[in-house]
Amino acid sequence: MDTTGTITSFSSTPMTRFSIGGDVYGVQDASTSYSLTNPDAQTLRFQVQQGDHAWYDDSSVDRSEVSGAGNIPGGTPINLNYQFMVEANGPNGSFTNTADGWFIVGQMHNDDNSSGVGTSPPFAIQLVGDHLQVVARYVQPGQNPSNGAGNVQMLTLWTDPNPIQTGVYNNIQIQADVSNTGGGYLKVSINGTQVVNYSGPLGYGQATNWEYGIYRSTAPETVAVDYRNMTLLTGSAATSAPTQPTTPTQPTTPTQPTTPNVAPTVTQASASPGTGTEHVGDVVTLTLTLSETVTVTGKPTLSLNDGASATYVGGSGTNTLTFQTTVASTNTNTSALAITGVNLASGVSIKDSGGLAANLSGAVKTFSGLQISNTPIMPTQPTTPTTPTTPTTPTTPSTPTVTTPVLSVADSSLTVNGRGGHIDLGTTLSTTDPNDKVSLNIKGLPKYETITTGDGTTFRGGNITLSSAQVASGLTLTSYYRGSAHPVATLTLTASAKDPVTGAVTSATPQTITVTDPRPSATSGSTTSSGSTTSQGHGLHHHLSSASNTLAATVPQTTSLANYDTAKGSQTSHSFALLNQYLAGSSGRVDGGQIAAAISNGAAWMQNSFLTKPHH
Repeated sequence: MDTTGTITSFSSTPMTRFSIGGDVYGVQDASTSYSLTNPDAQTLRFQVQQGDHAWYDDSSVDRSEVSGAGNIPGGTPINLNYQFMVEANGPNGSFTNTADGWFIVGQMHNDDNSSGVGTSPPFAIQLVGDHLQVVARYVQPGQNPSNGAGNVQMLTLWTDPNPIQTGVYNNIQIQADVSNTGGGYLKVSINGTQVVNYSGPLGYGQATNWEYGIYRSTAPETVAVDYRNMTLLTGSAATSAPTQPTTPTQPTTPTQPTTPNVAPTVTQASASPGTGTEHVGDVVTLTLTLSETVTVTGKPTLSLNDGASATYVGGSGTNTLTFQTTVASTNTNTSALAITGVNLASGVSIKDSGGLAANLSGAVKTFSGLQISNTPIMPTQPTTPTTPTTPTTPTTPSTPTVTTPVLSVADSSLTVNGRGGHIDLGTTLSTTDPNDKVSLNIKGLPKYETITTGDGTTFRGGNITLSSAQVASGLTLTSYYRGSAHPVATLTLTASAKDPVTGAVTSATPQTITVTDPRPSATSGSTTSSGSTTSQGHGLHHHLSSASNTLAATVPQTTSLANYDTAKGSQTSHSFALLNQYLAGSSGRVDGGQIAAAISNGAAWMQNSFLTKPHH
């Protein structure tokens, strides 16, 4: 329990540990001179440049963090207090963040060793651009919490409408109980103002630990953040803190997930047509997609940059609102039509079922390539009909169609080593219609292989579907095959597109990739390089983590500073215990390099890293 925030025995070397107020934290960084520094006894400074990551990361992430060595059981009250500052890295003292996947500056990390799968944090403080944001996640009791299983519910509880100020410390207090079986809550205050007051399921039913610093999808700009006066209270000490929220005397477990009291927001704005030049008389349909169902009262309008406005057409009772505008000669010519605002006259409203008014700031958008011309289209050679004809029925503007996406496969025949070998799938998706929602379905993935996206999400199973953004982030196939055969799997890849207005769906011709898993080559000789030791250590890690749960009882999950010497002294017996379990659980050939890697891995910290290192 940390009540002082004082930093002692500081170290910036990866896989070492130091204390903050008596709590033990492990170092996870790129081992540069700037990754982690200690300006004073109360302050830690974290910095990353593109390409800086921890020893267990790949090049798709940048990381400099410290992670609490002790797990906090689920259902335990937590009270965190600290001060947080971002340093200027943009023009005129501004903060620039172009990470397009995630940028986490504080997270309550799940005990993935207990859950058996990699997970995203149950709650996190993060940056979206230059705005602070609080998110939470949970699954129902007993459900698989891996991202690929599709059970995780993610809640965006708060996004700061104002950009974060550089060079200014923000006082942050977090009060939480990570429980998905009743009594869960998350309350966050920034500079004395409560911004999150959520009660409901939280987490995945496992223990958690506090982890903070910088963890982002890789980006070109250098960023630095500072933390000071970090304190962490748990249990009765957390509930007795003066600002700690009171727990209900008779908490009830909802039969359905509790929906947080969060206003609906605009998640997408689209135009139809999406490109081209619209002339006098042409109709443009604008669609706003919201995060939940809303009820519209009255006639809201959209302000446009061509001087006109779009009138509400329909959508009340759904999460999709439609507006239309007709180009007139009084409109201003523009090379890119844009929505500049939403107008709600007196008596007009857009609200959710709980009566909360929608946050419509996300409706502001520019549609590049959609031009407005106030000049009517005139025929080049007008002809006068001999007998004027009266048009019967005005034609209805054509319905937008869906465009078949293009799937490119760099190599249709791949070979990957087992026991953790990996290879880039070499797939890309493209479409000529920016309004279509494009996805990629992959069938035939065997149970000994996984596919991981650029943001670290891992998928398993014979039938998975990925978004175009996930495909664009890069797909890595990893094999955990441990036998002596050469299995060949055929993956069937089908690209599909869906028109968001009509709902029409089309698919490209399926393509296949054959993946051969050769038997991994044996390592011989009495001398093992540092590179091969790391590789074979991870092979042993995979074998052990897929064995029976008795391993968790044999190998300690955390090692505090107090018992570090004892753990070090008993390392030999631990190593032979690991070796015995490995030999008992292996159905294939025993690799001598793996045995050497297992026995020579003497540090308790490395043993924990191989067995329990989380994905985030």
